[in-house]
Amino acid sequence: MNKWQKWAAAGVVAVIWCMPLWGQAAEEIGAEPEEIPANTEIKTDTSRADDWFSKQDSSEEKGALAKALEKKRQQNGQGAEAQSKKERYVFLLEDNGFAYYLDSQNARWRDIPYSESEKILDVWIRLVKVEPDEEYSYPQKYFLEHYYLRPKTQQIQFLSELEVAGRPDNAIKERPYSVHNWENIVSGSLEDEIYHSVMKVMKKKNQFWPAHTSVRDVLEDVFRISL
Repeated sequence: MNKWQKWAAAGVVAVIWCMPLWGQAAEEIGAEPEEIPANTEIKTDTSRADDWFSKQDSSEEKGALAKALEKKRQQNGQGAEAQSKKERYVFLLEDNGFAYYLDSQNARWRDIPYSESEKILDVWIRLVKVEPDEEYSYPQKYFLEHYYLRPKTQQIQFLSELEVAGRPDNAIKERPYSVHNWENIVSGSLEDEIYHSVMKVMKKKNQFWPAHTSVRDVLEDVFRISL
């Protein structure tokens, strides 16, 4: 084959390969330009950069992981509050449609008036209705009863009763202490159950006897043994 025939064959091959490209270019050149709709408006973002970052933070907070973490924090907070309340109010008994709880946080020993050797127990008892009340209220209503307990003679003295909805008022009226207001405990009475239930709780908390009480005082108070 002559040299010129080789060049001719190569030219034909090149033309065949370039024909699709020429056709596509011709179509693009002949195509009409797309029309822009007349009602298209160009919107400009006029918001501040700080707003954009705050939106990003907000969107992240709404993520599944952030929600799960937030729910966990809330549950931990509520659980701690419930646990604290449970430890403070100790169940004593249930009677006449009420559950009785000892406020262990405010239970304390104190000197009996006009005596430096004898101690009495100052307690608050919380009464909560077991069955729902017909007259619903929020917060739930409950009662607080204030007592003095006298282990030496196994007597009880009632001081006051409050009806509370929410947080109780600190300005309350109580009858003053009197040696004549001590009541002997009648076996099987409500006061009998309150007295012994409170003493049982205080014993479990290692607070059955006040601080600085000697063995001699314990023997005299419990076993009526004089040394």
